[in-house]
Amino acid sequence: MPETPRRMLGAPTRRSVLAVLGLTTAALPLAACGIRLEDDAPRVPLVPTREPIPGEGVLLSLWLGATELAEQAAELGGAATSLPARLATLHQEQARVLRSLLRSLGVPDRVVTETQSLQQARATAPTTTTPAPGGTATATPSSPSGTATAPSPASLGAAEAATLSADSFAELARLGRGTVVTPAAALAQRAAAATLLGETPLWPTPRSLVAPALAADALEASRAAVYGMEVVAAQSQGGQRRLATAILATLRARAAAQEGLAGDSAPPPSLGYPLPFAVTGARAARRLAVHVLDGLRAGQAAAAEQAAGDVTSLVACMQWLAEAEVLCHRWGMPLEPFPGLD
Repeated sequence: MPETPRRMLGAPTRRSVLAVLGLTTAALPLAACGIRLEDDAPRVPLVPTREPIPGEGVLLSLWLGATELAEQAAELGGAATSLPARLATLHQEQARVLRSLLRSLGVPDRVVTETQSLQQARATAPTTTTPAPGGTATATPSSPSGTATAPSPASLGAAEAATLSADSFAELARLGRGTVVTPAAALAQRAAAATLLGETPLWPTPRSLVAPALAADALEASRAAVYGMEVVAAQSQGGQRRLATAILATLRARAAAQEGLAGDSAPPPSLGYPLPFAVTGARAARRLAVHVLDGLRAGQAAAAEQAAGDVTSLVACMQWLAEAEVLCHRWGMPLEPFPGLD
């Protein structure tokens, strides 16, 4: 497998979304007396209570799910280089970043703690699925006697895919452009992980309603990847060439589908794209493939950010991002907690 440097993903550098609460004229004397509105304060007449931020439910669910998936993956054991072991580390990083995102958006620690306690209580019940915050279904494997089944790659794959639901997508679309890309990338990663574990993710929203302009943007990233992989295949031999050819076929099919969705918004095909370095021989071809596929991930993540507020387009972009992550893994590149984000 070709080697590639692992990129480090830091905590998200998004600006916090602050809600400015205005008091009514009758409540002004309270402020003059120095009474401060707390998130956990009892209900006071005429003083507004805290309202959840848009998409708060799905963010909490994703954070809780990351912790649970990390535990499930770790239970499978295996070598440090195995897929479950890598997923355990990856989900731990997801949990850390998502928790930081919740804090930066002003979600009180009290709300996070209460949600975690509620989820833990539900996990002890002998049920197969439980609703998580935001309406997202979270799988809880159980046997007829109420005892959890032994962990397996199949059960982990099912748990990875369980977060993908129409409710979670609708809740995610309520997030703003500066916030949506991080949880969207996390969901795309889970879809990719499910695929690699043998589970077929369910994408409930049809692609036929994707915004043409957004499909056109995603198309450009796919076309650039097609051109790059054509060079990779031409400069490769043996197994590397066969792998490059297989990935190239997938990329061509994706570009054709995106071109159909873009319609008249699709720009004319380019005659070529600049290469980052001279490519002669198999070694340089391996480097180019890493560059091309990494750029594809970044391009699809950028498209997901542009799709904020549009459920159909956002789901399509997440699916394309998940497929790009799978292609990266096939080439031997490490999976990322948030594909396409630096």
